[in-house]
Amino acid sequence: VKFKGGKLPSSIGGLIHLRFLSLDDAGVSHLPSSMRNLKLLLYLNLSVAIGEPVHVPNVLKEMLELRYLCLPWFMHDKTELELGDLVNLEGLWGFSTQHSSVTDLLRMTKLRSLSVSLSERCTFETLSSSLRQLRNLEMLYLDLSYKTYTVDYVGELDLDFIHLKELGLKVRMSKIPDQHQFPPHLAHIYIFKCLMEEDPMPILEKLLHLKSVELSSEAFLGRRMVCSKGGFPQLCALEIYKQSELEEWIVEEGS
Repeated sequence: VKFKGGKLPSSIGGLIHLRFLSLDDAGVSHLPSSMRNLKLLLYLNLSVAIGEPVHVPNVLKEMLELRYLCLPWFMHDKTELELGDLVNLEGLWGFSTQHSSVTDLLRMTKLRSLSVSLSERCTFETLSSSLRQLRNLEMLYLDLSYKTYTVDYVGELDLDFIHLKELGLKVRMSKIPDQHQFPPHLAHIYIFKCLMEEDPMPILEKLLHLKSVELSSEAFLGRRMVCSKGGFPQLCALEIYKQSELEEWIVEEGS
C-alpha cells in the first residue's frame, strides 16, 4: 500500500487486538507513536524497503508478547529503541547496535534466529559476550563490515552454538576461521563481501554437515579455488556469484 506522505496512519493504534502486522515493502518512512497500543502483537515486520531512513518511535518496548520482529535496515541516526523487555522473542531481524543496546540481547534467551549489525558504538568483545548467552540460536547473520577485522580477531567470536544450523557472515577478513571454530552441526553458510584473500574451500569442505554454501559479492578475492577429493560429503547446493577475480575453479573427482 502507498500511504500518503509515507506515513502509516495513527489510527493503526486502534487495532488493539491485532496479532500480526507486516509492512514488508510498504514504502513507509514514518511510524506513528500510537503503535504502542498494539500490545498483543505476536509478529511485526517493519522491513518497509525504501531508500530513505525510517522514523521508528520507541514504542516496541511495550509489545511484550512479540515472538518475531523484523526492523528496518535503515533508520534515522537518532533512533533509540529499547528492546530488552522483549524476552519472548524467537526471531529478531535487522538488529543494529547503532539504534539499540547490544545488552538488550542478554535477556532474549528464547531467540532462535537473529541478524545483527555491529556499529562503531559497540565493541567486538561486547557483542561476543552478549551472543554467548543465546544458546538456542539456530540461525545467525552477522554484519561486521563497518570496520576491518583480522581473521584472528574474528576467531574470538564464539560461534560454537550447539543448535546453530544456518550462518551468514558479512565480515571483512583475510581468511575464513578454522573449521573447529564453526558450529558442529552447521548445515548452511552464506558469505558476503568478506574480501578473503585465501581460498575458503579447504576449510568449508571439512564441515561435514554442510548442505549449502553461498559465496557472493566479493566474498573471495583470489583467482583460484579448489574443492578437494572427499570434501563436502553432504553438499546439495553451491552458489557462487559476483566473484570478479575468480579465474580458475578446480573440482577434484569425488568432491
